[in-house]
Amino acid sequence: MEERHRMTVGWPRRRPLDVAFNDISLVLDKTPILSRVGGTCKPGEVLAIMGPSGSGKTSLLNAISGRVRPTSGTITIGGSPLNKRHKRQICYVLQDDIFYTNLTLRQTLVYTALLRLPDSMTYQEKMNLVDHILDILDLKHCQDTIIGKVMNRGLSGGEKKRTNIACELLTNPSIMLLDEPTSGLDSSTAHSLITTLKQFAEKEHKTVIVTLHQPSSQIFYMVDRLLLLCNGQNAYFGDTRKVVEHFSNLGLPIAPHYNPADFILEQVKGPLEVQERLIQGAKEDIRLNFNIPENFTLQTSPSIQSLYSKYLSLPTVHVTTGIDNNQFPWNNKCTACQQQCQHIQQKCPTDVSVTIDIDKKESPIYNKIVVGEEEDSGRSSWSEETRSEASGPSSPCEEYTDVQWPTSFFTQFKVLTQRNFCVARPIILSWLNGAQTLILAIIAGLLWYQAPRTEESLQDIQGWMFFSTHYWMLFKLFSALQSFPAEREVITKERASGSYRVSAYYLAKMVGELPLTFTLPTLYFFISYSMMGWDNIITGFMLLFMLLLNTLVAQSVGLLIGAVCYDLQVGITIAAIFTLFTQLFGGYLANRIPPWLAWAKYLSMVHYAFQNMNIIQFTYGKEISCSMEHSRFNSCVEVSNNEADSHPIPIEEILAERGETLPIWLNTVILIGFMIVVRLLTYIMLRFLHRPK
Repeated sequence: MEERHRMTVGWPRRRPLDVAFNDISLVLDKTPILSRVGGTCKPGEVLAIMGPSGSGKTSLLNAISGRVRPTSGTITIGGSPLNKRHKRQICYVLQDDIFYTNLTLRQTLVYTALLRLPDSMTYQEKMNLVDHILDILDLKHCQDTIIGKVMNRGLSGGEKKRTNIACELLTNPSIMLLDEPTSGLDSSTAHSLITTLKQFAEKEHKTVIVTLHQPSSQIFYMVDRLLLLCNGQNAYFGDTRKVVEHFSNLGLPIAPHYNPADFILEQVKGPLEVQERLIQGAKEDIRLNFNIPENFTLQTSPSIQSLYSKYLSLPTVHVTTGIDNNQFPWNNKCTACQQQCQHIQQKCPTDVSVTIDIDKKESPIYNKIVVGEEEDSGRSSWSEETRSEASGPSSPCEEYTDVQWPTSFFTQFKVLTQRNFCVARPIILSWLNGAQTLILAIIAGLLWYQAPRTEESLQDIQGWMFFSTHYWMLFKLFSALQSFPAEREVITKERASGSYRVSAYYLAKMVGELPLTFTLPTLYFFISYSMMGWDNIITGFMLLFMLLLNTLVAQSVGLLIGAVCYDLQVGITIAAIFTLFTQLFGGYLANRIPPWLAWAKYLSMVHYAFQNMNIIQFTYGKEISCSMEHSRFNSCVEVSNNEADSHPIPIEEILAERGETLPIWLNTVILIGFMIVVRLLTYIMLRFLHRPK
């Protein structure tokens, strides 16, 4: 009893829901993928979708989840057409294990819980659910292990699969869709995983649909129902234990001691004549199993109705559901709330009338939405004592309201900021980046060590400023360029599941990585500038500000290129062209720019940062004395040789040597404005250009 109570505290309430798909056809780029596929799965059952590679298993799963819109056909969840509200009750476990590889298993689950569980739940309740999921899937022993990747080992393949499932179980979905969960696992691990799913479906009354490639015989018979696909069409749908008998009836007997899963897959991939026999046999099997005579009216559940229109070829048959309101109290409740819910698109459950005509190959017309006994019968133990504002209405009408996001913008921003900081810290502050920064800072400091403030050393001082701005532009631009491509799969997966807003993610990424972005340039500046000769505190911190601002602008450009270009190689090429362009017109390598190219310097962000660093250094820093011989500045030529070493070069002449300069405030405003515009463009690209399907 104590375990049951701990199991239910704080969990969002979900009603058991069945899944029915009827006449599903899908055409992508003029290529037919699925053709009139149908099937059902009820709460407490596990449905396996099998077929050879390219038969449409994943495409069908995508259609059921709502991620792909089928060309034709109907998909019903609990008797209602699939809609956004249902998508919140469906979890989709992808075939690939997509995570942030440097987070631990527990961190991954904690951040998922904080993002996807409603704000009405307390932090402690969410952590209790994380602990419970770790217990259910036997992941306690590895909860502090990083996810890992090829070059940095972490969780095993089976542990990653279970972690993938654990992230989806946190929201207590009514329907679980899993794309080849046993792929890449050994037979023992695969059997353990399917056993867990089977027990979860039965005990918690969940609807589980999986795609399997080549399961063992033990796993095969563990599944309740089987949907076998052949060239995107039904080759069998029904009880898994009857599939061998079905194939024998078609003249395809199985050899003794032969894995039935291997056998049926070999037949499906057999000659064209065998494939046609299987497709026609599937239709005949449905007709014989139901044995529907002419002009016969029967009672049936909504999940079965979707099969009639596909497989039965009978004269006009009238099928009705005989739902007793006294037997199902949910229907009585909805009778009272029907008038109150008129403004909601999804109506309350009632009877249905289906007409099937032999002369027409059209899908049946559903006059009213159906919700059968799955509405209230067999309620899962998750929902006995709890409810939440995300999925636990206090009245039947509330069940049909759609909460777009499980958490508020502030919650999403806070959690994502913490996660982005944890994800980015080992990457940005890696020992390799730290060593690189330290070595370059020391080399730069030694190269310009204690540079005297004289005309002979003027170019050296300017060289340090140009090198610093250009190096950190390159470093941050190319680091940011790889940021979105590295995270794209994770972000696409989480956006498709409706975990958070794009704006919350993007703002959290900028804020979470900000202190990390400043760390290495600041370390470099204090080492190299101190070795060159610190003028005063004001000059030093103003130069540091301009260096960091230039770094942020470069990072912004890198983020934009990374958000636009899916191909990293293309992004690197574009970034290289941009950095070389801004370097050439930065104002240090070339002073005599042809008049017809003079406009290009205003497109160089290094130009504005380098100008400002010159203004700050020579205005607020130590004065630069004239050369005693052959000075290139007019004011120094007019001074006698004896007085030259004590005569400072006017600031205006130093700045004029590098071309016409803008005021320091205008350069700063242009840099900040450029950064804001580029970051807004990046958000637009993330929001609209690469929206997940």
